[in-house]
Amino acid sequence: MKFSVLLPTRNRLEYLRYAIETVLRQDYQNWEIIISDNCSEDDIAGYIASLNDPRIYYVRTDTFVPVTDNWNNALRLSTGEYVIMLGDDDGLAPNYFSRMIGAMELFPDPDFVYVSAYFFAYPGVMPDSPNGFLRRDINKLLGGTKPYILDSSIARKIVDGYLNFSMPVASNMQFSLISRRKINELSINGEFFKSPYPDFYATPMLFLNSSKILVYPLPMVVIGITPKSYGFFHFNNRAAEGVNFLKNKLGEGCSTKILNIMLPGTSYNDSWLLSNEALYQNYSIAFGMHPNYARYRFLQIVHCYKKFYYDKALPQKEINALKSLMTIRERLLYGVSMPVLFIFLRIIPIDLAHKAISFLRQLIGQHSIKEQLDANVKFENLLEVYDHMSTQLNKTA
Repeated sequence: MKFSVLLPTRNRLEYLRYAIETVLRQDYQNWEIIISDNCSEDDIAGYIASLNDPRIYYVRTDTFVPVTDNWNNALRLSTGEYVIMLGDDDGLAPNYFSRMIGAMELFPDPDFVYVSAYFFAYPGVMPDSPNGFLRRDINKLLGGTKPYILDSSIARKIVDGYLNFSMPVASNMQFSLISRRKINELSINGEFFKSPYPDFYATPMLFLNSSKILVYPLPMVVIGITPKSYGFFHFNNRAAEGVNFLKNKLGEGCSTKILNIMLPGTSYNDSWLLSNEALYQNYSIAFGMHPNYARYRFLQIVHCYKKFYYDKALPQKEINALKSLMTIRERLLYGVSMPVLFIFLRIIPIDLAHKAISFLRQLIGQHSIKEQLDANVKFENLLEVYDHMSTQLNKTA
């Protein structure tokens, strides 16, 4: 069986080296890496040439293109029977391919395999964890320690959660190892990845359209959060920079319906809205589903009210712009209660306020990374995490 590892990249050679190394260290050798360089200034071509490995293919765009286009570029060049998308600051766990093959011997020909993962924040990236962290992905739906086939009702529950702007399981594409057969089946108009957040579209699309989903509930990938990752902009409240980082142009080409739904707030929710709308346009007739537009608007309102009344970081004209676009019902529901809530949180002790805000975030339904560290060790880079995982794996062998 041949595996394809897609590695789209842009100006992050220092991290790309680690991602490639986690593939080179695997105990199974029938794989290819597709490097799709999004017009980098780094000499990525020179580095790939220095590796002198015919399994590593390199292509470069002539101009800086949106992230979704670059993902499709990499996918288009791949030839493996199963495909995984990695970010250039991510990596595979030790024995990834051999463990996937072992699981597929028990449950042959899955449409895709959904694994667990570690989130690895480099030191100096997360404002509340200056030393970085290694934390296990968590969710309430997919547990256990051995591979199994997911019940279709759970798969639909996951899709419904996404359409409700909740995140029952992580959307990151790194979690999914996808069969070529399923990719070809779901490549609508010739493209598999769609919308400004291609994984927010592709992950629920896979759960919606797959009859045989293999869950491998152990950490098999490491998702890096670096100073040059979108996660850095997201977790440091720099969403506008994140949009530029992905070269997304939110609002361009949107229907009048969507433009009327959209509210000021965070581009994270705007991109999620466009991903859900793409799902709706492609699959609503077959599956009778639609996004919860009211909840999207609620999330944008919460974001702006918190930023204005609690963080004191939103200009008056922007909160006024939001209020002018709110419906009468929204003004009645949120126009008084939210200011009172965030003003109250501002005057209580800060540690208590932080706990309250954390509780509210969980209540609202954002996907969480657990607070407990999985290793009380400071890791400087992805390969140190890989070595740690290898040591742990040898202890349990």
